[in-house]
Amino acid sequence: MSPLDVIIILAVAAVLVLCIRFIAHGGASECSTCGDTGCTARYNGGRCPAADDMLRRANKALDKSGHPNAG
Repeated sequence: MSPLDVIIILAVAAVLVLCIRFIAHGGASECSTCGDTGCTARYNGGRCPAADDMLRRANKALDKSGHPNAG
C-alpha cells in the first residue's frame, strides 16, 4: 500500500466520523433543509409546510389527464 492510499483512507474515515458525529448531535432532522425561517415543525414535531407543498404539487401534476402515468 502506497502512502497516497493511506492518506485517502484516513481522509475518508475522518469524513465518515464527522458525518456520524453531526447526525448524532442532532444536526439533521426530517425538516433540516426547510428554507422557511418561520418553520416550527423541526422543533415542535409538527408538519413541514415545505414538504406538504411539494407533495401537493406532485399529486396535482400526477392527476393531470395528459400525464402518461395518470390513473
